[in-house]
Order: sequence, then structure tokens, then C-alpha cells
Amino acid sequence: MDAVIVDTNVIVTANDADDDDREDCRERCQDRLQQIRSHDEKVVIDNEWRILEEYERNANPNTKKGIGDLFVKRLLQNLGNPNICITVHITPSDENETDFEEFPADNALSDFDPDDRKFIAVAVVYENVHQQKAVLLQAVDSQWYGLREALVKNGLEVEFICEAYIRDLYERRAER
Repeated sequence: MDAVIVDTNVIVTANDADDDDREDCRERCQDRLQQIRSHDEKVVIDNEWRILEEYERNANPNTKKGIGDLFVKRLLQNLGNPNICITVHITPSDENETDFEEFPADNALSDFDPDDRKFIAVAVVYENVHQQKAVLLQAVDSQWYGLREALVKNGLEVEFICEAYIRDLYERRAER
């Protein structure tokens, strides 16, 4: 694996020291963020900072010292270093900039969270430009888990860091 796209919930979960119910998931997210650095995986974001600004709203890279905070701080310090951070251009198709031309035109994904569409668009563009996939890292969003087959069908690769947790969450919500 050469490049990854990190959903914000991975960063938030890695920083979440107060939630004992997700301790195993928190440790997995912390480990995965540290692996990105030690294995020289590149982090892919959009060139308009939609993803990075979301990271900054959900982490404290200048004050706190959680693993997620340090991850965001490292990205901010290395935006110009293509060995650490790669930016790609995604094209908004609405004025809210929550839908993108690069997002797959698949009815199975029509209800996909607008706030998360940027991650998918970045993955599509990265593969088109670099001729290789960037793996989408997901921690706790059960919607992604429920749409995993549609994501794969559209050529996307998702790593569910906390798969047992997210599967249980998805199944509980499906029972309602």
C-alpha cells in the first residue's frame, strides 16, 4: 500500500481517550496512523483543503498531543512534501461543495453522506492520475460498512480499521 485517504473519524477515534467502550478501536486507529508514518505511506487530500480543514476542525494540532493531533500537525508541516502528502484536484458539482463530478454515478451510492463524498472523489482522482489505488481508511462510520459492496463495485478499496466494532454497529442499526 502506497497511499491512503484518512477519514476524519480515524483521527477523532485515535484522540478519543474518554471512550472506554471503544478502547480497542482507539488503539487500532492510533496504530494505523503511526503505521502511515513508519511505512512511508503518502496521505492524499484535495488541493482546496476541504479534507484538511475538516481535520483541523476535529483535532488540535497546535495544542493537544494525541496521535490524531500529531498526525494532522505532520500533514500541515509537510504539505509541500510529496513523500508525505499528495494533493489532487476534485471538481465540485454543487454550490455547497459536497458533491463532486468524480463521485461515482451509482444509484447504490445516491444516499452516501455528502460530507464524506470528498474522500471518495479524492480516491477516484488519485487512481486516475497515478494509476494506482489509494486505500480509504475508515474507523466507525457504519454507513460506509453498509455500502462496502457498492464501494468495491466502483473500484474503491476501503480498510475498516475497527471492522468488528463497525459491523456490530451496522447490524444493530439495521435491526431497528
